[in-house]
Order: sequence, then C-alpha cells, then structure tokens
Amino acid sequence: MTALGLFLALLSTPTITTQPAPSPITSGTRLMEQCQLYFEFLGRTGAGREETFDDDPFGLGYCAGLIRGVAVMAETLMPTRVCLPADTSTANAVWTVIQYLENLEPETLVEPDAELVLRALEDTFRCP
Repeated sequence: MTALGLFLALLSTPTITTQPAPSPITSGTRLMEQCQLYFEFLGRTGAGREETFDDDPFGLGYCAGLIRGVAVMAETLMPTRVCLPADTSTANAVWTVIQYLENLEPETLVEPDAELVLRALEDTFRCP
C-alpha cells in the first residue's frame, strides 16, 4: 500500500467520539461578560473602540446575534408570549438581557445562555 493509500485509509476509519463537555460560552455568566463588552464597544470611540473589539470580537457578535436570534424565534414561534416593540434595537434587547442576568442568583447563571435570554425577553416583553 502506498503512503497516499494508507493516509486515505486512515482518514476513512471511523473514530470513537464522545459527547464534548459543555463549553463555557454557553453559560449565562459568559454571555453576561460578552454583552457587557458589547456595550463597552458601543460606548467607545477611536482607538479605545478597537481595543475593546480586540478583546473578544467573537463574543461581541455572539452576544448580539444570540439575543437577536432568540428574539426573532420567540416572536415567530411564541407570538403570545414575547412581544417586542417594533422599534426595539439590538442594543436595547441586549441591555434588557444584561439587566435580567445581573438580577439572577449566581447559581442560575450556569444555565444555558439561550434559555436565559428567552426568559429575560419573556419577562421584559410580555404580550398584553
């Protein structure tokens, strides 16, 4: 068998996989850190803004994207439970979630971030 054939055979051999451990990025604690950085980024100008972005560019986008995504899904799939005003910006929704997370008990912040975001939106933007 040639080296190339051996390499291809190894690539096609099934491997044993295990369930990965939960990532800390999925916790409420990590989300709160990322969202606070998001607001620091929004409030800065000039070189300070670039420094904030360099701290965790993925986290900034993750925070805003997760919250906006959960909000859209909640409005679509649960229209009687979450009713955001039409003029709610992403920054406004992020601020709402930060406020909610800051008022939780620390042991609750280990729960999955998407669940916490949904609870925050339901709590703040209840439908009439």
